[in-house]
This record gives sequence, structure tokens and C-alpha cells, in this order.
Amino acid sequence: MGNFVIDVEAVGGHGCQREKGDGARIESCGSPGCPDCLTRRFVEELRRVGCSLVRGRLIHWPGQQGSVEDDLLSGIRTGSF
Repeated sequence: MGNFVIDVEAVGGHGCQREKGDGARIESCGSPGCPDCLTRRFVEELRRVGCSLVRGRLIHWPGQQGSVEDDLLSGIRTGSF
């Protein structure tokens, strides 16, 4: 077993739960076309097959003022839209 890192930067689409702010728990909306939920499902699938996850995060507007980060392991959002 060894470490591996998956790094994907994407543009387009619009995710869900933009109304939830800093400290909120983010759950899946269940929409098959939601890029945020697709990312959450991928992380859950890695867990399901036995991967030990060190870090998982979804960063909205990375490197910009007002960026928002969803911790994909704890489900907690940092920042607000």
C-alpha cells in the first residue's frame, strides 16, 4: 500500500447548498448532475472500498477572496457564499 493524491480542478456547473454558511454540515442533495454531490459520492466510494483518507476538500473559487471550502471527510463548510 502506498500514498496517492487525486487533484482535479474543474470549471463549470453549479453545485448545491449555497445557502449554507460557515460551520454548516453539508449533505448530498442527491441530484445526479450536481458537481458538488458527484465529488462527495466519489470520496464516499473511496472509503467504501477501504481507502484510508487523509484529506478531502472541495474548494469553491480557490485562491480568490471569499473562497469557500467543504471538508469532504467531516462534511463541514468553512466560509460562506
